[in-house]
Amino acid sequence: MTNNNNETKPELIAALDLGSNSFHLIIARLNAGVLEPLHKVKHHVRLRAGMNHSNELSYESILRAVTSLKEIAATIKDNHIKNVRAVATHTLREAVNRNTFLSLAEQSLGFPIEIISGSEEARLIYQGVARSESIEDSCLVVDIGGGSTEIVLGHATNTQYRDSKSMGCISFTERYFAKGISQKSFKQAEIAALQKLEGCSHQFKKNIPNRVFATSGTAKALFKAIALVSKKTDRLVLSDLLKLKDLLCQEDGVTKLSWVGIDEARSSVLPAGLAIMIAITKSLNLMALDFSPAALREGVLFEMDQQNKQGNTRLITRQELQSRYQIDRRQAQQIAETCELLWDQASKDWNLTSTGLKALLIEAAYLYEVGQQISISDFQQHSAYILANSELAGYNQDEQLLLSILVSNGRKKFRRRRLPDIRIINHKMLTRLIRLFRLAIILNNSRRPLAIDLLLLKVDNRHMTLTIDKLFFHEQDIGMADLKKEIILMAKLGYKLSCKVI
Repeated sequence: MTNNNNETKPELIAALDLGSNSFHLIIARLNAGVLEPLHKVKHHVRLRAGMNHSNELSYESILRAVTSLKEIAATIKDNHIKNVRAVATHTLREAVNRNTFLSLAEQSLGFPIEIISGSEEARLIYQGVARSESIEDSCLVVDIGGGSTEIVLGHATNTQYRDSKSMGCISFTERYFAKGISQKSFKQAEIAALQKLEGCSHQFKKNIPNRVFATSGTAKALFKAIALVSKKTDRLVLSDLLKLKDLLCQEDGVTKLSWVGIDEARSSVLPAGLAIMIAITKSLNLMALDFSPAALREGVLFEMDQQNKQGNTRLITRQELQSRYQIDRRQAQQIAETCELLWDQASKDWNLTSTGLKALLIEAAYLYEVGQQISISDFQQHSAYILANSELAGYNQDEQLLLSILVSNGRKKFRRRRLPDIRIINHKMLTRLIRLFRLAIILNNSRRPLAIDLLLLKVDNRHMTLTIDKLFFHEQDIGMADLKKEIILMAKLGYKLSCKVI
């Protein structure tokens, strides 16, 4: 007979969305593969409202955020949750003083905070909706946030097109409704939104989805507000949105929003959200939109629910890039295996303990040659640009930057003093990763099958000693010549690389 007291309790996990207007925490239980939401926390932080014209967050807005995160940290601690993922969106993508903010925020929260790209935000939003609504066919998801609007087209749980537009209910309120609400201000906001949608509207007109969902706070408020002008409140249609616009232009229009339970904070930015929704409905020729309560935080949870969640998403990203840029996969695999071997051999003496950094080093090896299709000469710089600026599902902005830096320094010059600051790794550790990466590439310059178990690397602070079995190189003279060039380069930078063949 089983003793229930000895049964393993289902794990609790938490996802935190640091949005432009609100911070959202969701706590869920994983029980036999089923995700069961248990508790939600929402704080109106108004982070975007505290950003000036120079994109600098004010002290007051940072203080509001830190206070919120301390309360959220207490909730996480009270529930004994160790598996937490926190993501930040548009406002922190834009903030020039984001590193100052993140330093204080992470200290208050007790967990790292990722800044994700607009494309990655869109992908995760879609995952949240598609999995929560059990979507099996084509689907369009619209999410109007405080600083940006995400529009995603997909089929089942796979995204086919995703875009993030720099328009949101807070930013548009500041720009078009600061002096009041009128037909003129609505027209200006709508035209601005239509202009931003010009480049992507054709993507949706030629792919008419079977399901269309609006999600998050603006959408939720619009579904409530529609009750003021229509008896049908289960869907958003253009005719009702236009009636709501006319109502809000009346002298007491905005005050009537309280009749349907919309608070003052949301009422003040809803006209801008309405203008954006009208523009989207017109531009994409949408007949109607349903509401989904799922959004970014649910998408993050669903990814956390998958074993090796980043690995699965990153594997798809890697395979897509390798196919698109016709990468020599055997060579990429060899460099990756060499990187892993060198990391493992240096890990103890160099204190290489981060599995996340190890994974990124290996992914850099797989994607090192994506730039060769553009130009063979200095292809590593083209590779770096592609990895820094492409929409890479499964990576946040710091991770993409690290991939870019590794590959740009993989061959030829190594500009140690020009390395940018990255929050996820210090300068000393970054230079060590680059030295390992360069060595792995040099050892594979022959592009022939190699027996990497014939390599032995020892490290001691700035000194690397590589011992190679004489059977390792098919063309020993060329291989040793490449290593000698690296020894000279490292010496100029103040490092030592020794190599001996036995």
